[in-house]
Amino acid sequence: MLMRAIDRVCDVLAIFAGIYLVAIMAGIVFQATARTLNFSGSSHIFTFTEYGLLYIAMAASPWLARIRGHVFIEMLTAALPNRQARAFSRVIAGLCVVICLLLVWYSGGATIKAYARGDADMRSLDMPKWLLLGAMPICFSLMAAQFSRFIWGDETMHSGEAGVHE
Repeated sequence: MLMRAIDRVCDVLAIFAGIYLVAIMAGIVFQATARTLNFSGSSHIFTFTEYGLLYIAMAASPWLARIRGHVFIEMLTAALPNRQARAFSRVIAGLCVVICLLLVWYSGGATIKAYARGDADMRSLDMPKWLLLGAMPICFSLMAAQFSRFIWGDETMHSGEAGVHE
């Protein structure tokens, strides 16, 4: 039940990332067109594009972890016998969970510190820094949950087959 709810949140975040990516593309086309027609365009578009790169990466990552869309190399798991390959894959998934949780701790601390200090990122508009950093502990937590399913679930993160499988 909990993993199903986490999956729905990850789906919504992935959709958000896709919509934000399309919005960035439209903003860039608008800026290029405005400059071509000798208009100044908007200075905020570049700021939202820069913020969007962080938000898109963070929002899509838990979904990518669930569908095994992250980049990893299968050469070692392909060379190991099936039983060892499954165990090795679970160890790697456990390492991913530990790394994600360390990043939750670090980015969560940075987010809380930025909020407490009232820090702002000053560009074409002033953005509270905690709004930028806040995506990280949330999404790294979701990634840890997604990687944990490959430790205790029936499926492993690796297929055990080398090569490109698409």
